[in-house]
Amino acid sequence: MHVTSIDRYMLEPGLVTEWSVAPGKVSPSAVPPSYNQQFHLDTARTHGVGRSVWMAAAFDLPGRLDRDALAQALAHFIRRHDTLQTGFDVSPDAMARVDLDPEDITVVASESSVTTSPHELRDHLRYRFTEACDPLTFPAYLFATIERDSHYTVVSAFDHTLVDGYSLVIALGELRQIYQRLTGLGGSAELTEADLTKELGDPGSFLRYCELEAETPVTEIGDPRVREWARFYERCGGTAPSFPLDLGVEAGRPAPQGADVRPLLDAADTERFEEICLDSGGSLFTGTLTAMGMAVHSINGISRMPLQFPLHIRQDPQWANAIGWLTTSAPLTVELTPDCDFQSSLAHTHASFRTALTLKGVTMAQVREALGDGYRRTRTDVFMVSYIDYRRLPGTDDHDELNAHHISNVTVADDAQFWISRTQRGLALRSRFPETSTARRAVTEFLVRLREIMHDICENGVTPIAELTSQLNLEGTPVV
Repeated sequence: MHVTSIDRYMLEPGLVTEWSVAPGKVSPSAVPPSYNQQFHLDTARTHGVGRSVWMAAAFDLPGRLDRDALAQALAHFIRRHDTLQTGFDVSPDAMARVDLDPEDITVVASESSVTTSPHELRDHLRYRFTEACDPLTFPAYLFATIERDSHYTVVSAFDHTLVDGYSLVIALGELRQIYQRLTGLGGSAELTEADLTKELGDPGSFLRYCELEAETPVTEIGDPRVREWARFYERCGGTAPSFPLDLGVEAGRPAPQGADVRPLLDAADTERFEEICLDSGGSLFTGTLTAMGMAVHSINGISRMPLQFPLHIRQDPQWANAIGWLTTSAPLTVELTPDCDFQSSLAHTHASFRTALTLKGVTMAQVREALGDGYRRTRTDVFMVSYIDYRRLPGTDDHDELNAHHISNVTVADDAQFWISRTQRGLALRSRFPETSTARRAVTEFLVRLREIMHDICENGVTPIAELTSQLNLEGTPVV
């Protein structure tokens, strides 16, 4: 899966068709929005329609598109996942979920139009997805196909209230399998929900997750997990962490968003870097975070970098195949040693990561409620770093063959966010930040130095851990 942003997504043009849902009857729902959804909807209510943080999955198939089979596949897919059967009614004072009847779903194809250049196609997709996949619209998703003489592309775009990054992998795999199963049936509709459950697994219910989250009891400030969050926010001035370089924007006043997508390490160097990190008592993720901290320090001398990172919560089998926003957040601090040694600094980072993992089980809703006035939201965005190893996700072995892409919209930003992705090709990084001259210079310098640091570690290695321990007089200090 190649992770990119819509401004950099360049496809061969062709015949474009949009596939949308005619929702039929819509009724109020008793299921409240999840915490993540409320956060996202509150931001959307502030910004208004047209700044949707949508995300899309795209894949290519050879031959000619079977339109009847695709329409049936889309209907099966939507009926399979209840998150795609809901939306939100948002007013200045309230937000509530609304449902459509899954048996009343009709997939409608638009009139097709011809695009003649990659830029025209990109701009068309960006405009239509931004218009349709908005949390203040319903349904907040749209599908598109681009047909050429020898192959075609299928794109599935959703507002973030409905999906997370993991969901895109599930959506890509399931939609392709259902479609190809239908083409194998000769276009007949003889495919049942039981057939799909048997072949694809139980889809779970994201709405049930939202219900369970709402039923979670209040957690007191005395809970050690909440206390850990309280300490973290207190060190950040009573709010969420911010990227430690000047981005040229005021908190809470987003600027148009800038984007960057670049490789960090090829496959061989990724293996080498991971080996060094593991030998040093860390991981590829915590090693990359440590290198990020070193890149910041090389620019402004700051040696402490607090951040948040997303964790998926699909360990429970009932959510394994679910589509929805099934992530929580965890706090982590990169703290460099006085000599900025990578290996000893990595030990600190990884220890912070291990502590963050102990906070599982307490939701962000519980944390924010327990903290009360101990936390205040000052920015639209939160400085966060995400990591996904796509090689470990099911159904990703042929993603290169499929030209699989994860595509994100470009909107507005008042902080920096980073997505690290590992594939068979190596390690890559997508960056999101305010598009100011100050931020562009700062983030570009940060990314160049990050890559230089990681390449230097791959080329020159690090001090052996036993020797380092002796040098720092850290005998007996546990490294986790």
